[in-house]
Amino acid sequence: MGRKNDVSYSQAEGWHITITLTESDTCSSDTIMIPKEQVEAKLFPWWSVKRSEGLLEPNSFEMVHLYEYESQVTTAVAMKRDENGNFKLHGWSCIQGKRKFRTGDVVVFWWDKNFGRLNFELLMLANESFLT
Repeated sequence: MGRKNDVSYSQAEGWHITITLTESDTCSSDTIMIPKEQVEAKLFPWWSVKRSEGLLEPNSFEMVHLYEYESQVTTAVAMKRDENGNFKLHGWSCIQGKRKFRTGDVVVFWWDKNFGRLNFELLMLANESFLT
């Protein structure tokens, strides 16, 4: 459960980024990939123009506070654009090492405008129905 003034999953309706975790997200990589279209449509509107445009520059990155809503743990990660134009969160292995997400689990991300961070939580376990 979040703290007072946290923007919850339900409050951020329409601004969710839902990701089904791949093997590289759960096993072999320090990153998780978020499609370009999702970042541009659901994160950039909350960011300053300078921050959004800066992330589009070659070899640039933005530090993002990634907040796990359920555990109330914040981890600093670097968001960087990859060679295909998608965005990767570098530092994901710190979270994966603690949570042991599995390939096929579904996580949801949303921007918390009150705290200026990217919230996330587990939405569905692999091969199971949505969590309530």
